Amino acid sequence: MTLRDPSKTGTFSPSDREALLEALLLEGPELTFTPRGSPDPRLKRLVAILARQAARECYEEEVRLARDRRTTAPRA
Repeated sequence: MTLRDPSKTGTFSPSDREALLEALLLEGPELTFTPRGSPDPRLKRLVAILARQAARECYEEEVRLARDRRTTAPRA
């Protein structure tokens, strides 16, 4: 995982942002984790949002690196 550029803010899509805000509501009971049984659905949703964001950032970085390799590769 790469560090995010602090100058780039707002990288969440509107639907991801809404889901994240819903998962972080303070009105509900505290999130709980149970190693066995059914985990808190809000926790599962938060993990899915964060995983999607990390995958998107990783893909963008790979595309950027591939583009850089193509532009700097010596021509035969």
